[in-house]
Amino acid sequence: MYSWRLIMAPPEVLDYVAAHEAAHLVQMNHSPAYWAVVNGIFPDHKRCRAWLRVHGDSLHRVRLKD
Repeated sequence: MYSWRLIMAPPEVLDYVAAHEAAHLVQMNHSPAYWAVVNGIFPDHKRCRAWLRVHGDSLHRVRLKD
């Protein structure tokens, strides 16, 4: 399940998250073999993962108003 907050991330980060989740269909872990699958799907994953590390908390601070 994806967070709705991802709509505020750059499009390539959305592609990374999709590749990350799709790789779990092959490897249900975060082993080196898993990251090899991610790399095969989305070679630029390290840059996008770094973006999430820096900006992910700010996405979680966004709240919907009642």
